[in-house]
Amino acid sequence: MPQPYVSSRRLVANSLSAMLAAIEVYNKPRMEYRDEVTVVLVVNAWELALKATLRQAGKRIFYPKKRNEPYRTLAAEDALKQVVINKLFPTGVDGTALAANVTALVGYRNRAVHLYAADLGEMVYPFLQTSVLNYRDFMLDRFNKDLADSITWQLLPLGAKAPTEPIQFMKTEPATSAVTEVQDFIEDLRELLDKAQAAGADMQRVAAVYDVHLNSVKAVTRADLIVSVAHEGERVMVKKTDPNQTHPYTRTKLLERVNAKRKGPGKDRTLTTHDHQALCWKENLRDDPRMAWKHSDGVTYVWSGDAMRHMVDLTDEQYADVRVEYQEALRKRKSEAKS
Repeated sequence: MPQPYVSSRRLVANSLSAMLAAIEVYNKPRMEYRDEVTVVLVVNAWELALKATLRQAGKRIFYPKKRNEPYRTLAAEDALKQVVINKLFPTGVDGTALAANVTALVGYRNRAVHLYAADLGEMVYPFLQTSVLNYRDFMLDRFNKDLADSITWQLLPLGAKAPTEPIQFMKTEPATSAVTEVQDFIEDLRELLDKAQAAGADMQRVAAVYDVHLNSVKAVTRADLIVSVAHEGERVMVKKTDPNQTHPYTRTKLLERVNAKRKGPGKDRTLTTHDHQALCWKENLRDDPRMAWKHSDGVTYVWSGDAMRHMVDLTDEQYADVRVEYQEALRKRKSEAKS
């Protein structure tokens, strides 16, 4: 039996349909089994998109055929592994972070489909929401297909607002009343986040909560996976976080992360504190709570993942222009002071 022909164009079309269905299901005002159905559809959308990527690159999307059995296409997790191994992620997308995000959703999908999942909606939501935004960037870069063309973007992906305050889950050790399945899932997420963070992944691409303007509010790290589970894992509680968690970088650490991530055309120069100072002056970054935070009794500012991504996105030419304007402003200020 010959290997079936698979059209990458049809894979892309069906992938987009699956993601749109996921968003529509999640945004229904009343829907039982909402999280489980949404995750199944989102994972399916990624599986098809990853297979389309492999197909487009001339890579295999079938397992080796077994005697007297039909051909089987790669499962989502194996398709993801092949895209990672073959380095097929677009340059503008952090592949390590994206893989961690999809892996988390696959883990939840497997539990929901093959057994059951406790009420973990508040835990899964940041991964889902981030996955939609990752998916849009991935499809636009890889296939020139913009998910936004088919969506009324007055609604947030997967909801008009986050279900709770920015994320902080669970205690260091889950409650003894938590069922084993829930504890296992929580520990899997902790391990996943640990590995992604150790690999230098952009944690905003793994899981984050966004406000209604699609401004990132909080990236999720292992430290946030603190759980409080009610009887039989029926409920996961979420508590408010604080700026010490949302803005984890000193200026030195910020520049280290930015320089490590700046790659591609027009991003060859190592940025310095002068570049940061000039950009702060030009764009008033210190006055933007999404970018910077300073305790009322503090002296120095700390910086967020948003600040890191913003600095990564700018080109050497843009930094050069900002430095020129900043130097001119300093000269003018010095001249006025003398007069």
